[in-house]
Amino acid sequence: RHILTSPRRGGTNHKALATDIPPECTAVWIKGVDESLIQGDLTKYVSKAGVKPLPRLPGYWRHLSGQGRLLGSSPPINAEEKVILFFHGGAYVSLSAAPNDPTQGITRGTLSFVAKQSLNLQRILSVEYRLTTLTSPPSNPFPTALLDALSGYSYLINEVGFNPSNIIVMGDSAGGNLALALVRYLVKTPSTGLKAPGGLILHSPWSDMGISHRGPGTSIAEFVHSDYLSGEGDGPARAFTSPWGFEAIADSDPYFSPASLSLLKDEVKGMFDGFPKTFITAGGAERILDSIKTLDARMAADLGRENVTYFQGLDAVHDFTVFPWAEPERSQALDAIAHWFANL
Repeated sequence: RHILTSPRRGGTNHKALATDIPPECTAVWIKGVDESLIQGDLTKYVSKAGVKPLPRLPGYWRHLSGQGRLLGSSPPINAEEKVILFFHGGAYVSLSAAPNDPTQGITRGTLSFVAKQSLNLQRILSVEYRLTTLTSPPSNPFPTALLDALSGYSYLINEVGFNPSNIIVMGDSAGGNLALALVRYLVKTPSTGLKAPGGLILHSPWSDMGISHRGPGTSIAEFVHSDYLSGEGDGPARAFTSPWGFEAIADSDPYFSPASLSLLKDEVKGMFDGFPKTFITAGGAERILDSIKTLDARMAADLGRENVTYFQGLDAVHDFTVFPWAEPERSQALDAIAHWFANL
């Protein structure tokens, strides 16, 4: 049993903009998603959980060094400019989108490495989605974070002016789970008028909230001493799934666990039809490695191996692209992403 929280919890949340903003970043308020975009499956999830979009939520732009604040929410500089929409990890219960949060090491590294290979990426937007609380009852369960992710995606299209094909959605750990959920909703609900993004980057994605990848001989058991993911139980997953019950849904719903081994074959086939080209990273010594490999295989089966790139850092821990000390695997992964990005 495990919990996907990082070693440090963030102090910034969705209620206010962070004030300690470095020169290469800009803080903005993002308008909450219009309720007309809540359709299909999302309607029933919202109703069951009793959640609503926020009027506004914080977002943080990170620009290439030397660009200053000129690229905040300004329109695309040309038709070729691409943008990354980033969702941080922390098991949906911790950490932040604020520029000084540990997870933002991914945005700094990605921007730096991609810029060496492509002139088309100038900035990354991180969305401060609402965190689920470990209270009784929990606040902000699923699909709260999905509503906030949809707010960020709609903002990039309808307010900033990006074409969906020029948006690459990226997330680490729980943020990877959120990125998958957002793309799933966009693909399954074309009536929103919001097309799917042009690419997807998943760093150590949390893709099985349930128990299907646990047991003797699994990566969960084998790497308990090599990874920093703790064995503190399923608290975050239980809070996140609270309106439905962990046992009832964590292993059976693709929005929560697209890599679950409990899904039936007819549920798995075609699960990722319509998804964009995807890059997945995983640590070779991380506890959720088995579930990430299942996710990779399922995406490749639906999209074609040529459209799904998998990078496994040798003996690396969970979310290794966050950590500057995780070398040479971190630089190797970011360099591979830069080459992939340049060919989108």
